[in-house]
Amino acid sequence: MSKTFQPKKIAILGGGMASLTTAYELTSQPGWESLYDITIYQTGWRLGGKCATGRNIKPHTADCEPDYRIEEHGLHIFFGFYENAFRLLKQCYDELGGNGPFQTIKDAFKPHSLIVLEEYINQKWVSIPFDFPTNCLVPWEGDGISSLWEHICTTIKFIIQTYAEIDNYNQSDSSPSSSASLAKQIALGKEVIEFLTDSSLLQFPSQLIPLFLQAPSFWGGWLKNINQYIIDILQGLDLTSETVFLNLVDNLVQSLPKNTKTHRREHHKLILRLVERFQKHLSRQIESKISQNPDIFWRLTLIDLALANIRGLFVDEVINFRSLESLDEYNYRDWLQKNGARKSSVKSAFIRVLYDLVYGFPEGNTNKPQLAAGTAIRILTTILFKYNGAIMWKMQSGMADVVITPLYELLKRRGVKFQFFHIVKQLHLDEDQQSIASITLARQVNLKKPEQEYQPLITVKDIRCWPSEPLYDQIVDEEAQKLQQQKINLESHWTPWQNVDKITLTKGDDFDIVLLGISIAALPFICGELLQAEKNPVHQKWLNMLSNVKTVTTQGGQIWLKPTLSQLGWQKPSPVLGAYVEPLDVYADMSEVLPRENWPSDHYPYNVAYFTGVIADPGIPPQTEYDFPAKAQKTVEQQAINFLNNHIGHLWPNATHPKNPQGLNWDLLVDFQNRQGAERFQAQYWRINIDPSERYVLSVPGSTKYRLKTDESGFDNLYLTGDWINNGYNSGCVEATVMSAMQATRAILQQCFHINYTKKIIGEWDSWL
Repeated sequence: MSKTFQPKKIAILGGGMASLTTAYELTSQPGWESLYDITIYQTGWRLGGKCATGRNIKPHTADCEPDYRIEEHGLHIFFGFYENAFRLLKQCYDELGGNGPFQTIKDAFKPHSLIVLEEYINQKWVSIPFDFPTNCLVPWEGDGISSLWEHICTTIKFIIQTYAEIDNYNQSDSSPSSSASLAKQIALGKEVIEFLTDSSLLQFPSQLIPLFLQAPSFWGGWLKNINQYIIDILQGLDLTSETVFLNLVDNLVQSLPKNTKTHRREHHKLILRLVERFQKHLSRQIESKISQNPDIFWRLTLIDLALANIRGLFVDEVINFRSLESLDEYNYRDWLQKNGARKSSVKSAFIRVLYDLVYGFPEGNTNKPQLAAGTAIRILTTILFKYNGAIMWKMQSGMADVVITPLYELLKRRGVKFQFFHIVKQLHLDEDQQSIASITLARQVNLKKPEQEYQPLITVKDIRCWPSEPLYDQIVDEEAQKLQQQKINLESHWTPWQNVDKITLTKGDDFDIVLLGISIAALPFICGELLQAEKNPVHQKWLNMLSNVKTVTTQGGQIWLKPTLSQLGWQKPSPVLGAYVEPLDVYADMSEVLPRENWPSDHYPYNVAYFTGVIADPGIPPQTEYDFPAKAQKTVEQQAINFLNNHIGHLWPNATHPKNPQGLNWDLLVDFQNRQGAERFQAQYWRINIDPSERYVLSVPGSTKYRLKTDESGFDNLYLTGDWINNGYNSGCVEATVMSAMQATRAILQQCFHINYTKKIIGEWDSWL
């Protein structure tokens, strides 16, 4: 008699976005309940990982309600190219019915178009606003794949248009004489003709020589075609501007097929030579023009960077056949300079903001930015050329309210089990070191109703949210009292709290498959046996990955202010701003979330500002240094106060103190206790992300090749997920995280259950190229 099939047990370690997405995708398969059951193990009282949000549940005074303010781990905004993440959430909202006022994905996310960059010119900060045009698309539907070649065509047109704007500035300042204009036209025309008739560009295809020897008449036809080609690309050229060389490039790229594999090398060589010729013209005049005014400065800088990018993609043959990963050995700034960009351009706001976006400063050292070139180009290309609807989409409440709550509630409804207050201590191998045999966990607290799962959510204005501390009424009274009296943080790596129980999960009884969704900086503490598994050669790959894939400490802050944005002195619409003073280089107005909080009328803020950046990395000291979090928090708060005291005047000129035109007037901060001066900062929210699992994963040069893919753990029942694995995007963002989860789902279904995963993973492995 055959044995009844028992569903396989999947243990998911960690409750961040990657783990939740994998659970969602696995439970979206028809009939999944008969194939496997899933349990997620999470430290502390809430899910979300780096995407976690807390709601303040402590009243400021005995006679008032809590303000339930949103307390984020940092600044979270979705980009318009996040098609995988948006499609996941749309499906989730459609099935669940939303969360309070957010019935659909359209309610939860709203488009945002204004990005402001800060450039330091002539001893002062200058704001450069970019109001990106919107389109008729939405990111949860998208528009399919566009090619890198199309992006290059668009960039060339952008350069031509931007250079024409510079010419307009010059003509308005001075009118050149007709004789000077004619002389320039003759010189450019001569240069163009000589360039196009350069024999080195007209390489004769060697494979045609036998044909021409047999039929000499073909020579005439070939030469006629070449002459006609030159005539065609000369049509309509304007020989009064150096853009003639870019117009030639534009004519040529528009005439070539979209499939670059069908291009002839002579075409690419000609494009590259024309780009280089324009670069020479630009470099000769850039010094004289760049100091005229900020508008010319940023336009010339953008052109310089765009040309270097185009040149590099041709020189390094990415256009032909190579992956962007082949460029990841270079630091992006170095690669740009190698391809002709000026040093001032690579230090400009346009490049600084990219490093700011991905916290690209190992050890928190803002003087030594590091970002792999291929990853940088992938980020820029997808952000600028693949956005749907708007370049950014802002959540209308906290990150966890909008993203994590719907995922959690839907997974609960489907039957996924959650074990909160469970810390993963160690993964153990079998004797042959080929498989995970057991997992040691620690249970942090005893629940009053141990037979039931912990219920983590509260409701604020009809929104189901995550509190910023445990709901102590579900924990046995004695433990709950001690936790509060001793101010224990159960999410901290350095907590002195003594866990109440040690639990061992065993293969076959408690799990068959393990999904590791805990971020990379925490792995040395829980994967010791994997790193030392000398019987399994993969252990060296693990050691290489942990040595080369770097992480960094970040900070995030929120301040609530009495005036509106315009009353603070900001003269533009609500911004997302980057490339400002290091290390707090990014600022965003997030006042749209204020209606989701619970402020009384006499302490109501009309503006909330979010800031983020890196901080000098204090490292990961031993777990017994229990005072480390408090010291780190004191350091980050002092740096924040210093920033507000010295650099806020440029952003909010009406929010400064009469005696300090660059420093914040502290009286403008909301504070229930009405403290004086900088003491009011204590009523705001600022955090330093020092725990190993919340450190930001970097994409430093030379590290991509050491990342393992989801099914490359080397242990037959262990799969990996997160933005730290080799997921094809390889940058710390929600989209990369979701892609990694979809890849984990595909691998588990195919390798463990022989089921094809039918969803398309958009943007995987540069498929968009």
